[in-house]
Amino acid sequence: MKKGQQKDQESRYGLELTNNSKTSWAFSMPRDKTCVMATSICKKVCYGNGIRYQSAGQKAKRERNFKTVELLLDRGGPKLLAQNLIALIDQVRPSDWLCASVMGEKTKTPFTVRIHDLGDFHEVAYVKAWLIAAKERPLCKLWFYTRSFLEPELFEALTELAALPNCQGWLSIDTENFEAGLLAYAQEPGVWKLALLQQERTQVEELLPDLIETAMTKELVSFPVHHGGRHVEPVVAPGLYTCPAVVGIYKLESNASKLRPCQACSFCLP
Repeated sequence: MKKGQQKDQESRYGLELTNNSKTSWAFSMPRDKTCVMATSICKKVCYGNGIRYQSAGQKAKRERNFKTVELLLDRGGPKLLAQNLIALIDQVRPSDWLCASVMGEKTKTPFTVRIHDLGDFHEVAYVKAWLIAAKERPLCKLWFYTRSFLEPELFEALTELAALPNCQGWLSIDTENFEAGLLAYAQEPGVWKLALLQQERTQVEELLPDLIETAMTKELVSFPVHHGGRHVEPVVAPGLYTCPAVVGIYKLESNASKLRPCQACSFCLP
């Protein structure tokens, strides 16, 4: 193989985390290949449509992650992929992690990874790989939001992942899929929580009574639709927690050694 061909081959594969200014470290996948149960509302208002997610480099990274995931699953199944996910997790341990572990103290910044700041779970084998990785790294806090709860086998695998003590799963719902989301939530009490993609109040007020009645305390968060620093007016209702980063209470932070909004808030973390 020629040198140029070898370099091109190497650039096609590899797993890489995103240094996200809101969530801290996160794993990204292409939406068109993995958001298999996205609603039309989700597709329309997804923050992944924003310009910072549309650069050639960001798109290439997500495509490379997906190709590598598929390759590893094909060659060695969930176990092989999990080995590589574990290596990724280990790369982003806080710099004081070892010392803090020995001394029994907390690290200056939490040891966290968000599974998908873009993308979703698209197949069972992929979920099982994250399950293995999460079990192998119990000190890392993982969390995710998903719409992949309509297919029974996929939902069963996701429930096993969300039930781990170091992992929190959120069912992403909106006016199109909230009934299915509430049914999924009720199937596994104490495992799942609900994340509402909040449009204008007039568009969501009909579903609010069912949400408020069904959700347990601290198990319902709202993400007002936002773009370019602006957001729709947050709906205020009993038991409904509005993401403080969306409304500007926590500012984005580019420095990985400092607390990011999601880490500072920690409402969505396990």
